[in-house]
Amino acid sequence: MSFLPAISFFALLMVLPILVSLRRTAAAGMQFFCLGCALSAVAIASMMVADMVSAFFPVVLGYAALMSAYLFILLGFRGLLALSAPAFLLPALALAAGIVGLVASLNGDGSPGARLLIAVGLASALLLVAGLAVLDRWPEARRACHMAIVISATVGCAALVYTLSPMHQTAGLSASAAFEFAVAAMQVAFLPLLFVAVILTVQSRIIAGLRTTIARDGLTGALSRGALIEAGERIFADCLARHRPLAFLLLDLDYFKQINDHYGHACGDIALKHFAETVSAFLDGRGAFGRIGGEEFGLILPDHTEEQATALAEAICRTVRETPVTRVHQRIRLTVSIGIATAAPGDTITEVMIRADLALYDSKADGRDRCTIARQRQVDASARALAAAAAQLRQSDSPEPEKAAPRQATRRYRS
Repeated sequence: MSFLPAISFFALLMVLPILVSLRRTAAAGMQFFCLGCALSAVAIASMMVADMVSAFFPVVLGYAALMSAYLFILLGFRGLLALSAPAFLLPALALAAGIVGLVASLNGDGSPGARLLIAVGLASALLLVAGLAVLDRWPEARRACHMAIVISATVGCAALVYTLSPMHQTAGLSASAAFEFAVAAMQVAFLPLLFVAVILTVQSRIIAGLRTTIARDGLTGALSRGALIEAGERIFADCLARHRPLAFLLLDLDYFKQINDHYGHACGDIALKHFAETVSAFLDGRGAFGRIGGEEFGLILPDHTEEQATALAEAICRTVRETPVTRVHQRIRLTVSIGIATAAPGDTITEVMIRADLALYDSKADGRDRCTIARQRQVDASARALAAAAAQLRQSDSPEPEKAAPRQATRRYRS
């Protein structure tokens, strides 16, 4: 055996600490991949020793370690991919891979079976890495990816058994340069590539989970401010490009300061969560709903005209009013004020949001529990300053929440 397996051995030793560090994450199956990586290194080392000293025991140890490593790799994939494979199937696949590789090695270098096994093994290695790369990005083909990954790992392991075997070089059959290169590629690259692909898959899932966490407000579960604006810019550009209408609703929970003062901040948090859950359930996936800050929320509605957005806003006001917060033996009635702004050609998402903010101030000034349609005017520096002042004025709610008049209306402005 050449020195090439030593490259794979040292590569596995470098990959193993990364796998061990990922074992502490919530990714399933990582403990099995750690064991599989360690046993793969033991198998390669044993086969190299057997080749140097021509002893029988290292060969047996190498085969046993390699089959055990592959079994743990399958168990790792079972956890990582959430496979529902029967318990007996995994040892059967590991045993079948070992038998196929051993039989091919007994037939000698360059035999038709060995050539076929190595060719299919290389293709399987590429398919395995590609399947792991697209696994989470192609959810509609997830079942096909699962099957391709398991089959590719099995075929690749069978080819690896052949390439690491110290017996296949004693048959005396000549082998082409291409075949020897394919054998060397399997010896050096298959196992390190497999574990690197697993590491990249787990890291991709961790990053996706962090993005999801960052994109959601921790208290209400609605989109965070940054995620809402990012979604708004994407939806805004798409609607303008397709010449479709778009509306933005700015929602502000009425008398929130009084709820905090009268019932406590814990109850205020409950009210915010209840409000967000109520609105989200009512929307049922329509638009992008997120928390802008404090008791202010934004709702981006693609393909909604002014009339459609107004009807939806009035329905939200009614739903919130009719769904009070229940806390112990208390029922806290909530209302919401809404500012409505629609996008016009040449607008930016920031200008639409500022117009909605000014309309929200008018809803507050008119008695709350209502929605107001914004003026279609150009947003200049004075409008921005007025919007900032309106946001500050909304922080001072005067009446107690129980004393608020149960009144709801829609105010319209025309340019």
